[in-house]
Parts: sequence; structure tokens; C-alpha cells
Amino acid sequence: MERLKRIFTVFGLAGVLLLAACSKQAGDAPGPETGSEAAIRWEPASPTVDQFVSFSLDGDVSSLRSVLWMFGDGKTASAQPAETVEHAYAAAGEYVVKAVLTPLSGAMRELSRTIAVNDTQAGMVVSNDFPARMEEVRFSLNRLSDVTGVTWDFGDGSEPETTSSATQQLTHSFAGEGSYTVRADVAFAGGETRTLQRTVEVEGLSLSWACRNFDRSKMWIMAHRGNTKNGYELPPNSMAAFRRCVELGCVEFIETDVQITRDGVVICLHDNYLSRFTDYNDYYSGKGMVADFTFEELGRFRLKTSDGKVSEEKIPTLEEVLTEFRGKVWFNLDKCMESDVNIEKVYDVVKRCGCLDRVQFYISDNTDRADWLSRQEIPGILAPHANKESVLTQMTAYEPVYMVQTSTGYVTSSWIAAINAKALSVSNLLDDNGQNFYNGNTALMDTFVAAGVRMIQCDYPAEMDEYLRGKGKR
Repeated sequence: MERLKRIFTVFGLAGVLLLAACSKQAGDAPGPETGSEAAIRWEPASPTVDQFVSFSLDGDVSSLRSVLWMFGDGKTASAQPAETVEHAYAAAGEYVVKAVLTPLSGAMRELSRTIAVNDTQAGMVVSNDFPARMEEVRFSLNRLSDVTGVTWDFGDGSEPETTSSATQQLTHSFAGEGSYTVRADVAFAGGETRTLQRTVEVEGLSLSWACRNFDRSKMWIMAHRGNTKNGYELPPNSMAAFRRCVELGCVEFIETDVQITRDGVVICLHDNYLSRFTDYNDYYSGKGMVADFTFEELGRFRLKTSDGKVSEEKIPTLEEVLTEFRGKVWFNLDKCMESDVNIEKVYDVVKRCGCLDRVQFYISDNTDRADWLSRQEIPGILAPHANKESVLTQMTAYEPVYMVQTSTGYVTSSWIAAINAKALSVSNLLDDNGQNFYNGNTALMDTFVAAGVRMIQCDYPAEMDEYLRGKGKR
């Protein structure tokens, strides 16, 4: 007896189970098949974190003496066979629940079943709570078990859709702007039903849809760094400049630049140093590398206009920019190909702001960045650069690519036609070329129009809009 006590002390329940198994193998007569009808059950069927779950045994428990419950998270409870026990899980996930049955006679046996604990009460997973019109939004349910069917109603008058499992993913596109309540009527194997719902706010137009349905007789305008008067009135890459672009009503795209601070904040500034576009040199000498400062430390500096006037504008974060202008204008994020720009951080901000179908990542001819962005569960829209056929072929092999940029000096009818056969062509009218255009010399822009360029990046969007309207391109 003392030996058995020592074994139980050292090995606990596992030792007893092992001992029982060995005894049975030694020729002991097997006991009756006790509790053969018993099964683990719980309520609610799809529990959430910190919600009390009631565990019990279903079936005939008359031949059982006691039950040891093991909840799969390190916690246990002892109970009578007909007794209900309660337990709450502190974290979401799947847990193997075990019930070790001690019979009135015979060997112990163990039941097990996997329970899924949800992160939230809703249990609904939506790829974007702030989608654009015609964006493909993904819907599914989060870790709900014992589901026999789900009926989805997207709240926009479309026909409901039915799936046979919680994990099956549906895609849906909303045709109109507005606030929609998405409902999922869930049926469980035990007869229980539950209705889950989520509100999505739809604003603006899907970039991918707009590119696929582009009117090729027209041209879009991209405001370089958010400039309207070449950055002389409002600082490039400032919130004020971006607001002015939206107010004009003629800007489809704003080009902005991303940099990363020392504490990992994604900001909008052209250079990876501060001296050119901020008043950094009013305080310090040198260039002032962005990566040497936290975002809080950058708060003391003010942005400058193109001719060096200090404004009251601070350096904005990408999150601030996308949150305010989501649904109002599309963005082209430059510098995404640079080695000192963490593309994962940039992507995460874009995704968090619900703008993966409102933003394109300018990667030039960087195949590593193209590969990473294209492999995400929701890929980032790629915006490569190509000045020759081999690069065009290489970069358009990645997906999704809707636009390809080429340098000003490479705009010829044949080369633009080659790009337009695979994507939408984009080029620039900047610096001296842009100034000449503003001063009335439209010869170069005439060449771009004749060649079939689909979007022009410029510093004078209002003047460009007026010109293109005269050409029937708007």
C-alpha cells in the first residue's frame, strides 16, 4: 500500500491510469463498459474569452462514481457524474477538454473533445470594416464549432448567401456608399441558433475595380507630394496640401513618401533626413536622419514650402493621412523600394486603416518588395517602374499590378503602347518640365497625350485638369 501511495504522489493521475492499464494487461477480468453512453457537452456552444462555460456529461452516468475535468488550459475540477461544472478561459484558442471517469467498478476511462474559444462575442471576421465601393471584402466566422450552416445577409439588398461551415470564407462587394449591418444567422448541431452582426462603412471607390474598368480615352491626375502650386503655397507632404488636393476635386491620386522613425512610426516625408523639408537646421546642424528621431521628437519641427518658407504644418503620420482621406482620394506611396523603409510596417498601417484597395506601393523594379507584397493574404497593390521591355515583363508577372510608371524621357508611342498592353501607363511632368507647362509651353504634354499615357504626375493639378479637359481627356 505504501508503494502505491508513493506511485500516486509521484505520477498523480497519470500513474493511476498507467497502473490500471498494466493490471488489465496482466490478466485481470475487465470491468463492465461503464459510462459507454456518456459524452462531453457544454453551453454555450461557441464560448468567448472570460465567458463562463457549463460542462456536463450527456447520457447514462449511473455507473460512474466521479469525474475529473481537465479543461486544457492547466485548470481542473472534480465533480459528481451528474454535476455541472463551470470554467472560463482567459485566452482565445482551441482547447482539448478531458473528462476522466471513475466508475463504481472497473477501470477508469477518459473522454476528450476540442472546444474553440472566440476572441469576441461577435465571432465574425471581416477583412475590412471600412471598404470602398466594389472592393472584395472577405467574411467568415471566428473559431465557431459545431456549426451546421450560416446564412449571410450583407444589408445592402443583395440576395443572402448560405455556407455549410463557420470557416468557409465569402467575398462580397458593396455597390453603394453608406453604413451596412452585416448579419450572420448561425445554426449549431445541437439545435441552437445565434445571430451575429457587424457594421461596415463604405466610402469611395475600389482602386482595383476602377483600374480594371478604366476609361482608356481619359487621363488621371496624380498630385506630386500633394502639391497644387508646386509646393510654394503649402508644404509638400503636409495635411494642408492633401486637403487642398481633395478640395480641388480634380485629383485622383496623391503621391506621398514614407519614412520610418526610430520608434517605428511610418511618416510622410520625401527625404530620409530632415534638413531639406523641415526647419531642422534652425535647431541643429547637419542633415538630421529621420531614423535617429522618435515621432514625438519630430513634433518640434515644422514643414517648409518648396521655396523654404517655414509653415505651421507638422510631419504627418501615414495613419493620420490615410484615416482622414480614406474614400476621398487614392494614394501612391513612394520610397517603398528603399532598404531603410520597412515594408512590413508600411503594409500594416495601410491594412489597419482599411486602405489596401485604396493605395498602391511604388516599388520601382525591386523584385523582393514585389514578391513580399504579392504573397500577403490580402496582397498590396504594386506600382512598379519600367523603362525597358525586360523589366516590364519581370515586374508585371507579380500581382496585382494595375499601373506601371515610366520616366519622362522614355515616353514614346511605341513604349507607352507596350505598357498599356499590360497595365495603365504613368509618367511625370515635374521640375523644369512642369514649370514650362505652367508657363504655357504644352509641347511635351501634347506628346504624352498623343502617346496614350493614362495618368500624369504633376505639381499643378488644377492647370493640368483644365488642359486635359480641352483635349477631351477628362
